[in-house]
This record gives sequence, structure tokens and C-alpha cells, in this order.
Amino acid sequence: KPSGLTTRLRAAGPSPVAGHWRMAEAVAASPAPAAAPEEAAAQAPVEAEPAIASSEAKSAPAAPPAGLVPPDGPPPSQGFGAGQAQGGFMAGGGDAPASPGYGSPPVVMPPTVPAPAVYKSKALILGDENLLFGSGLQEAYPDIEFTVASTLSRQNLEAYNFDPSPAQLQGRIRHMVDPCRLGKHFQPQMFEHLVLFLPGLSFMVPRELGTADRPLFAYRTHLYVFHLIRQVKPVLKGDSARIHLVWPEETGLMTSPCGAAGLEMPQLLQFCGCMPVEACLDYGKLEEGWFMPFIFGEVPQLTPEWLQSIQIWSFSIDKSPIPVPLSVALLLHPDAPFVCLKDPTRLQDKAPPGPGAPLRACLIHEAMARRERLKEIFGPKENPEDAKDAYGLVPEPVDEDALLSIPMEIFMLSFDEVPHITMLLKYQVCDEQPGVSVATIDVLDPRLPTRISRPPPPKGMSPVGVVMPPMKRLRQTEEEWGGMHFYCPLTRICTMTADRMRLHMSGDLYKRLAASTPGWDTSPEKKLMIEVLEEAEQLEEQQKRMRKAISPPSVSGKSKGRGKGK
Repeated sequence: KPSGLTTRLRAAGPSPVAGHWRMAEAVAASPAPAAAPEEAAAQAPVEAEPAIASSEAKSAPAAPPAGLVPPDGPPPSQGFGAGQAQGGFMAGGGDAPASPGYGSPPVVMPPTVPAPAVYKSKALILGDENLLFGSGLQEAYPDIEFTVASTLSRQNLEAYNFDPSPAQLQGRIRHMVDPCRLGKHFQPQMFEHLVLFLPGLSFMVPRELGTADRPLFAYRTHLYVFHLIRQVKPVLKGDSARIHLVWPEETGLMTSPCGAAGLEMPQLLQFCGCMPVEACLDYGKLEEGWFMPFIFGEVPQLTPEWLQSIQIWSFSIDKSPIPVPLSVALLLHPDAPFVCLKDPTRLQDKAPPGPGAPLRACLIHEAMARRERLKEIFGPKENPEDAKDAYGLVPEPVDEDALLSIPMEIFMLSFDEVPHITMLLKYQVCDEQPGVSVATIDVLDPRLPTRISRPPPPKGMSPVGVVMPPMKRLRQTEEEWGGMHFYCPLTRICTMTADRMRLHMSGDLYKRLAASTPGWDTSPEKKLMIEVLEEAEQLEEQQKRMRKAISPPSVSGKSKGRGKGK
């Protein structure tokens, strides 16, 4: 019985192609040699039926759908001749090795699924200036990606014979980073962990401070860590972030050069809202040779004995502002973020600012709550010589909240020794460190008068009865500084005399802000300040000449009168 394919070929009429197919039928009808069992098993379920090609079209067969591959792979070449060679006969009439045709059922290849990427948590290390401790942690904890931020430059590290780019960190290094301005160097929500490596101990002790065994050194270190935690809040991810403190044990710290200063670092982190949790990092996993830190601006060849017992504490941190006492907030910058008042004053007619309110709004509320008391203290009195009693105006914080309070030692230092307290709040590892990474914290000096609101002073007369020329007012009446006549708009610092303002303008704080403030040299504020200083200096010179003119003659020596004496 002719097959359906033969019937269709006969209906197509005589053609060379049809003759070839008749030869193929004859060859297929002849007895074929027995195939191997493997080949028979492979060919049994397959009944190939090649596609019909007309005599005029000799184009290649259509390609299989995407993702489908023939059992023996794609056809070796294009064109109908190639299909004849694969079909089981040759042009000369000989038999060719039998193989499945291109029309065999395709095999579906499963799609390739990429292996899931292993997520590694990210950690930021601060205080590891020579990058050794971070490299050791990376080897000990390969499932965490550590990034080290150093205040030193590559040239500084090479000068100390340290590798500026260790292979363990794989380039996750930031040089010349100001630790008090982390938001300019890292993106928000970038890290899950923060490692504080001996915070504050790597910097040189200021020359004005002398030694590290003074309470002012503890205040300087506590304030530095407070600003670190305040700056790092936007950089950490969510409420599950962790802070790890690498710090010597208390017994070792007491024998250190700063043991008598009163450093209480774990208590300070709890004051900043960090709660102790189970330790995530173990210092014992670090191999020997990865601990050689900067200590007070130097790298000791041998690890000091008080650093032999190192412990790593872990704390949780949230994104809420840090509550501080009013006595501490009055000395901070009023626009400092992530800071709020602890136990604000509640008024009957006005509630205190809510959570998340800026520190400036909280301070304004406290000033309004004490308005009547301020009037009693600084207002007009029957006897102008009565002393101003301001005791109790600002409550003293309890011992747990006094970690950021300026110690009374500051009042034992003269202005000649320390012109301003900000000179003690300069954090620098070495003299060759780039200026862009030198951190400086600006606070008010408690030795200077408090900013108050008072009526303008009455117009006075000079000792000789000459009316003094009126001076230009620096600021409005309600914004004057009590007892301070000269104001610098750039640094917002007032002084009592013109020579003190000249001394302030020659200091590092004024020069640094003047260099970083474009247009200050030509601003009208600076011109007004210089004019006021020049007027004050001219007035002082006139007063000196007037006092010299009216001073009584000297009684020592002989008189040189013109009269004739006997």
C-alpha cells in the first residue's frame, strides 16, 4: 500500500526530486542489515517524515523554535543537498549511514538558573588609621565586608611604612575622611555595622592641654564620640544596626596615660541611646600582627601593656535624637541635628516641642519659660551694685548625664593659656595630616558671658566731659551679648575689647572659616566689623592722650619753672 508521502509525490508529477524519492523507497524496501541494540532503541520511537521541497524552491528548512534543539544538534549545512546526505542515500546510489532526520521531535533544554548571590553585611570601621585592624577583621570574618575610613592620606601611610591599600580589603578604603562629617563621604543607609576602634585615642594630645590624664581630655574624647554617633545615624540601616566598641578593659585603662582622666566609654554609648546586646565580634579571632594602632599620634613598636586586654562590646542603635541636659545643649550649636533636650520645661499654656523638633526650637522654648527669671536677674535694680544671682537658672545634671558637661578645670585656665576651648577640640593624628580631614568641634566657651537679652546701655560721658562720638551698633538690641562689644559674624564669637577681637582674627578657627567661606573678604559684614574695630582703636588712642594730658605732674625730681628763685 503506498504511503501518504508516495501518493503526494505521484500527484506532483514527474520531477527529478520525485525520482530521487522513488530510489529512496526502493532502498528502504530492500532488507537492511540488523542494527545494534543501542541504535534500534534510539531509532524505534522516531518516525521521520521529511518536509516536501518543490523543484523550484531549494531553500533551507525552517529553523526550530527558540529553546528547542534537535537530538543530534543543528543541521551541518543549509540546502536540500545536505538533507539528502542526512536522509540515508548518496548521489551515486550508495547507502549512507542511517541517522535521524531534521524533522525528529526536538528536545526542550531547561533554562539556566543563575546561582543566587550571597549577600554580605557591610561594616564601617572608624579609628583604624593604619588599616591593620580592619585587614585582620576581614580575614577573621569573610562573611562581612569591612570598609575602613582613615583620616590619613596615602602619602602619610607610606611615610609610616604602612600599606595604603591592603589586599584583604579589596579597595574598600576611604582616605582623608573627616570623622565629624561622615555624611559627605558615605551614602545614607549604607552599612549595618559601625566599629569604633579605640575612639579618640589615636589623636595627638593638644599642646594647650599638655597631658592626657586631665578631666578635659575625657571631655574632649566623650564629645568626639558623641558627635560620631550623631553623624553616623543616617549612614546605618534601620533599627537593626549595631555599634561595636573596641576598647581596653577597665583594669588596663586605669594604668594607661589617660587613666586618671575619667574615661567612661561604654557608659557614654548608653547615654547616647545605645543599648548593650550580645557581642557579635570576638577579638580573639584576630591573628597576631594585626594590632599596631596609633596611640596619641605615635605608633609604638611594642603593644603597651594596658592594651593587652582588649574587648569588643556590641550595642544596638536607633534613629531617634539623642537627649542631652539643658546645661549641655546651651554650649552646642543650636542647629546640630539628632539632638534634643532631656526633660524639657512644661508650661501651662504651651507644650514643649514634640519629638524630632530641632534643637533651636527646644532652646527657644526654654528661654521663654525662663523669661520672668531673666528679667529679675538682668533687669534694672534699685541698687545697681547688687550682685546678679543666677543660681538655679539652669539645673545641674545628675552624674549619669554629666559625661558631656565641661569640667570645672576649664575655669582654672587663663585666656593666655587657652584663648578658646575649641583649641582643645582639634583632632589630628600627625602634623603632616591633610587639613581637610582634621576634625574640629565648635562649642561655646563657658568662661565667656552667656548670651542674654538686655536693654541698651545708657549713653555716658567721658571723664573730662567730652561727648564720645556714637559708635555703630553691631547687632540689634534684643540680640546683644552681655558685656561683649565686638562681634564676629563669621565665627559668631564676641569679645570684650578690640585687641581680643584682633587676636581672635589671627587664630586658626577664624582663618579656617574665612578660607572655606567664599566672598567673606569682600562681604559688608567684614567691612563693618573692621570699621568698628578701627573706630574703637582710635577712640582708645584718644582716651590715652586725654588721660596723659590731664594727669598731674610728677613730684619726683626738681621743678623746671621759669620763675626766678632765690
